[in-house]
Amino acid sequence: MIKDQVYYWPIWLLTARAKGKNSKIKSSLLKKISQGQIYLWKALNIYDDFLDGSGQPNKLSRANAYLRRYLEIYYRLNLGKDFYRLFNSVFADLEKANQEEAVQTHLEISQGQIIFPRVWPNFKNLTDLSRKSLVLALGPLVAANFLAERPDQGCRSAILDFFRFALAAKQLSDDACDWREDLENGAITAVNILILKKARQRHLTLNLQKPEVINLLFVSAAASQIAGHIKTLCWRARREAKKAGWLNNCALIREIIKPLENAVVKSEKFRSLLTKKA
Repeated sequence: MIKDQVYYWPIWLLTARAKGKNSKIKSSLLKKISQGQIYLWKALNIYDDFLDGSGQPNKLSRANAYLRRYLEIYYRLNLGKDFYRLFNSVFADLEKANQEEAVQTHLEISQGQIIFPRVWPNFKNLTDLSRKSLVLALGPLVAANFLAERPDQGCRSAILDFFRFALAAKQLSDDACDWREDLENGAITAVNILILKKARQRHLTLNLQKPEVINLLFVSAAASQIAGHIKTLCWRARREAKKAGWLNNCALIREIIKPLENAVVKSEKFRSLLTKKA
């Protein structure tokens, strides 16, 4: 059975530093922490489907069961007041992010024509894109407590910030892949809002049944900016990894950051070809 990548994050964390600074954690305990990652990941995906309107009611009890199993694992670890204070803070921010998304403006579409909203969502701080998934960074943080040299407060902050920037970059990359589907579903994202605002600025009509203008605006107004933002977020993640004392080629960077950077390079080359042909 192929496991989701999040299963390996705590394991990868324990091998991120040089030899002699690695883990002393029991394999059975590490397996529990990693399994908790899977339970949380599955629960978040089901809950997220309800937020975007595609949730299936028969899966809700399954999501609740996953979340309960996750909480059982983490509360039985007796990780101390400081950790559980952070734990509750990250989960509270997840709840707040979900509440904000639930009332976020959606596009009105009439016979394929997109009607511009009166109020626009705010994507000024792109790091906020990690708020709905940052709880997944708690697993690696738990694993960090079992390093031969336990991280101090500065190192713990660097680990959390690594995931904050990495997960924001991942979400932005996902939004760049799904920009058209999101637009058709009326969802305004950090990517397609660039298309919408550029069209309004140029007094253009956007019609999903005539996608030529929309596609051109994505290439000219969105693709380059988004690539730049992803590169910046990846650079900031690498900076935090360095603060945490991680090796440059450690699995967390190799498996999470490097694919995003490679995708940006490919998109920039493709966009360059398109603009040359134009």
